[in-house]
Amino acid sequence: MDKTNNQSSVIRLNTWQTNLKVDATIEKVIEQKKEVYRPDFERFLRFCEMEHREPSFDAMEKYLHESIVEQGVKYSTFNRRAAGIQYYLKDVLNLEQTPEQQKRIQIIRQLYNTEDYLRLKPMRGVRAEKQDEVLSIINKYDTNNKADIRKRAICLVNLITANRPSEMVRIKVSDFDLENRTVSVMLKKQGEMKEKRLTLECVKAVQKYIQFSQLSGDDYFVGAADRWGNYTNRMITERSYNRLIHEWLGFAPYTLRKTQITHMHRKKADLATIAKQSGHKSLQTITQHYLEVDNADVEEYL
Repeated sequence: MDKTNNQSSVIRLNTWQTNLKVDATIEKVIEQKKEVYRPDFERFLRFCEMEHREPSFDAMEKYLHESIVEQGVKYSTFNRRAAGIQYYLKDVLNLEQTPEQQKRIQIIRQLYNTEDYLRLKPMRGVRAEKQDEVLSIINKYDTNNKADIRKRAICLVNLITANRPSEMVRIKVSDFDLENRTVSVMLKKQGEMKEKRLTLECVKAVQKYIQFSQLSGDDYFVGAADRWGNYTNRMITERSYNRLIHEWLGFAPYTLRKTQITHMHRKKADLATIAKQSGHKSLQTITQHYLEVDNADVEEYL
């Protein structure tokens, strides 16, 4: 084979390998999304089996109606189910939804605006606590015990950044720029990296944790650890992280998130500033689900 033909063969091989890599990446992303929606779609399939229906948008309509009328699911659960089933029907089974089918599902969703089902609509989240009270709980771990040092650093970062559990477990030590008091956070929900500010107290706690646990840049910030604080470099699950924070502080991680957002609002931060630190894309979401008037505000005027 001459030199020209040999180069052509190498190019074709490289092209084939590149195509395989791209296809594998696309398939991985699709599988990840399918995994997120799988539990809701499997419930839908069980309904179809019991009703002797084929999975379709007509069957989806009947299932969502039963979800409200028979099961009494919350509005947020209804929306999650609808999104999951719609994804599978359209993107996995390649079914088309007609405008009439879309309209009928919208009408079913409007049941939540009626007197019979209005009580299912409120999306009650965790309550916010006073930041100084949360800090006093966190600071009980302000010791030279290795396990306490880890707990305090993690809790302070979670509070100040208002991170979600999915964001906390993905932070690596290299994501911190302690000199400039920032951390780059992977927003799994939005699919982007976001720089967030840290307080000086938070920076010092992180530095102490890195020093005592001898962490390197590629280590997960939270990672795993035994009861004595001996660190292992692996990403723990969000469920494990929820359990840890509840064990350390007595409430869920989302309390830290809501506490910080509420604290910033009470200090007169505008919504854009709050969104920059919390990682929200929608200012409306902040207003609706984080900044409602709470009981403490009402009691001041009674």
